[in-house]
Amino acid sequence: MSQLRIYNSLTRSLEPFEPMNPGQVKMYVCGITVYDYCHIGHARAMLSFDMVYRWLMERGYQVDYARNYTDVDDKIIKRAQENGEAPLALSERFIAALNDDLERLGLELPTVQPKVSEHIDDIITLIGQIIENGYGYATEAGDVFFAVEEFPEYGKLSGKRIDQLRAGERVAVDDRKRHPADFALWKSTKSGEEGAVWDSPWGPGRPGWHIECSAMARHHLGETFDIHGGGIDLIFPHHENEIAQSECGTGTAPMARYWMHNGHLKIMTRAEDGSSTQIKMSKSLGNVIRIRDILNQIPAEALRLVYFESHYRSPMPYSSDRLAEATQALDRMYQAKEALEAMAARPKNESAEDLVSSYGEPAADLHRMATTFQDNFSEAMDEDFNSARALSHLWELVRATNRFAGLKKARRRGAALAELALSAFALAGRVLGIGGMTADAWFETIKTLHLRHHGMTEQDILDQIAARDAARREKNYARSDEIREALLARGVNVMDSPTGTTWRVKFE
Repeated sequence: MSQLRIYNSLTRSLEPFEPMNPGQVKMYVCGITVYDYCHIGHARAMLSFDMVYRWLMERGYQVDYARNYTDVDDKIIKRAQENGEAPLALSERFIAALNDDLERLGLELPTVQPKVSEHIDDIITLIGQIIENGYGYATEAGDVFFAVEEFPEYGKLSGKRIDQLRAGERVAVDDRKRHPADFALWKSTKSGEEGAVWDSPWGPGRPGWHIECSAMARHHLGETFDIHGGGIDLIFPHHENEIAQSECGTGTAPMARYWMHNGHLKIMTRAEDGSSTQIKMSKSLGNVIRIRDILNQIPAEALRLVYFESHYRSPMPYSSDRLAEATQALDRMYQAKEALEAMAARPKNESAEDLVSSYGEPAADLHRMATTFQDNFSEAMDEDFNSARALSHLWELVRATNRFAGLKKARRRGAALAELALSAFALAGRVLGIGGMTADAWFETIKTLHLRHHGMTEQDILDQIAARDAARREKNYARSDEIREALLARGVNVMDSPTGTTWRVKFE
């Protein structure tokens, strides 16, 4: 197997991956601040690191994967006040919603999912160590700040210099700070913040945003661990501050050996002239797209395909057109897989080599694609998790399957080749969550979503097919064609065969 290489944001280079302990990987990924339903931008990070997690496990590593919930935050408190709700009650409600979304997306569960509210003691301990080591200071009001000027390496992740961070520019003006770039480790309680208050040596309050991840990562993974991940927008200030407070509090460096960051998601709209324009997703524009709303319209695998067609570090274009195209592409993929499953269900009377001899180039292509798939797929994933290249090998396999399945008698005799190809589909399913369903399960999923979208039931369609069958028996072919065309207009394809009439959703 090839050497896994990861792009390390800290060194700005592609590096061979060698965990601290052979066979074991410790990974921390910044999770969601749970004050609302999650949107498709959140899904970019979640799916990117789900892929990383799956590939590490596929390679045989034991992975300790921590992904947190931020359940204590200014936004949570503000939303709770607006709702007349306790902050932690609001957090729990949206944690449940997030978990439902991620289950529907098919994410693997991390090893641990810590909450800020359950690690207050760890946070207070770390803040105390930061102060004791000379990197933090408390104010008379009970706030605690990190003194960035005391840490010469501040900025090593983001490339920013302290002298660039002047008041009124990238950081807010605050007279309590010694330097404008100093950031809060502990926030004293303000009026109206009941329900998110804890006692501390500096007075009642709550943690600052950055300290939480340092404390939770340390608690679950140790003072140094292998991989720290998150969105590119977290490099500064969040991850920069995590490094500073962790390394200054524990006296151990580095906090994480490899820093990974996924690129932004870009919403694309199509103008009348056919050109595409990028727009920001924001509440003010009313174009925030929630995960749960998308999954009521398309299968989760289609959303996964849209994300994995781009390298995780690249900006990812997103549009409704791409969703439709991904679903149609998967429909074609599962038609190929349906043919393979039918072949594999028949007796395996011939070897793969015999089939190549009998059917020539189409069989040889499928045999070559299937037998080299694991190596090709692995090589792509080992090159900084290049899902786009890995998917290209899957599409090559689909095309080879269709060529072979189109040959006379191939479907009756091709069991040996089908088994090889299906093992390749299984690998893609385990790692990317794409192509791993049975064909029947895929078509059933599409059918359910389609019927819901068009306000139809399966019985409605069966009744129409029965009416068509009756018209055909009466030789009223005009009526029969009329019913068929009406069903086709609603995305239902009626198929006649010697054994009877069947139907399948034709995804639009």
